[in-house]
Amino acid sequence: MRRMRVLSLALIICLVLGCAVPAYALDAPNVDTARSVLIGDMRSGRLLFAENAYTRSEPASLTKIMTLLVAVEAVERGEVSVNDSVTASADCNFGLTDDSSTAQIHEGETMPFEELLYCAALASANEACNIIAEHVAGSTEKFVQRMNDRAAELGCTGTCFKNTHGLPTDGHCTTARDLFLIANEAMRHELFARLVGTAEHTVPATNASGARQLSNSNALLSSKSQYGDGYIYSGAIGVKTGRTDAAGLCLVGAAERDGLRFMTVVLGASKSDESENDVGSFIDTRTLLDWAFENFSYRNIITTADIVGTQPVLDGERWGKLDLCPASDITALAPNDLSADGLTKQITLYSDSAADVAPGTELGEMTVSDPDGTVYGTVKLVAAGQVRYDDETVGEEAQPARPDDVRRNAIIMVAAIFALFAALTVFALVRRSKLRRRKVRR
Repeated sequence: MRRMRVLSLALIICLVLGCAVPAYALDAPNVDTARSVLIGDMRSGRLLFAENAYTRSEPASLTKIMTLLVAVEAVERGEVSVNDSVTASADCNFGLTDDSSTAQIHEGETMPFEELLYCAALASANEACNIIAEHVAGSTEKFVQRMNDRAAELGCTGTCFKNTHGLPTDGHCTTARDLFLIANEAMRHELFARLVGTAEHTVPATNASGARQLSNSNALLSSKSQYGDGYIYSGAIGVKTGRTDAAGLCLVGAAERDGLRFMTVVLGASKSDESENDVGSFIDTRTLLDWAFENFSYRNIITTADIVGTQPVLDGERWGKLDLCPASDITALAPNDLSADGLTKQITLYSDSAADVAPGTELGEMTVSDPDGTVYGTVKLVAAGQVRYDDETVGEEAQPARPDDVRRNAIIMVAAIFALFAALTVFALVRRSKLRRRKVRR
């Protein structure tokens, strides 16, 4: 009985305050092999799901995303050209280990700058990154400084680059959130997107080597990746793999379908315990992408046809109401099962409305969000038509309740309900105590 009284009180309070039950309950994607994961909308930059997104980790060859971004931006500024003939210096293999990924470029070999970019993007060639850095900035040290400066400009707070390629170095780190910022910006550049979206590429013969056949290490889009042909993903458009013993299996993935563009970051994944062929970074990435494509879509959250509120209008001694509607639609990425009834609409009116306001006059603005606090947009509010008067209500007594009055009355009502509930509880306890005393006396 007591439980029912508490439940009834909770329901009454929700009705008084107008509390909204969340309009959707989206299950989280089942990813469990990685240390840090996230998936975000490439169009808005909004994260849809994340775990340990701000935890610092070694990025391995995901470092090359920033290397390529800095190089591509140098091309766009005209500092270098994709047609530049670049010769590898004696320092091109500095800091590399014998087992690190390379394109077998050696001192004295010359190739176009664009081919070096392909070597770094597809084959994850570490020496190509050093050659790119020297050509763009004069030295790898100056280039790495550019990488860190660019990361800061993008809002990265957990990133520190120590080299151009991602081999383990003390202090070389980033986060899943920072990598999302970097890679999402990089994909806005046509040259970068073309590089990381290429499955296979042939580097023409050079002065020191025959033609090189490159296959993208990203098994989402290349069936000839060293990870096998079992991870091809429909709509995959990038981005980059990474792997060291310290970093684990890492992958920044991206895919596009029907106008939706999602990007994933998976750090510190491992192979499945069930099979040596199950690469956790690709499995988790596919799981994240499937989850997003199945559960989200771009749609009109609010339209200009919606009446979203009313504004009281005083014309002499007559009170009326003026309907408000959005000046434009709000289109946003949202869960498919999000109901418009579950949206929170925060309305700000600029001033009291006059009786002679014309339809379409701007009167305020509205911010729309969901129960989780995700903001879908802010839109101007305009008069939806003419003022509607109630001829039976005249003078002060007919004044419609203002938002402050409604809030104050709601608070008073809730306080009264709590007081009544407390009184009933005390009364019940006292009565129970008296009954016990009577039984003892008998």
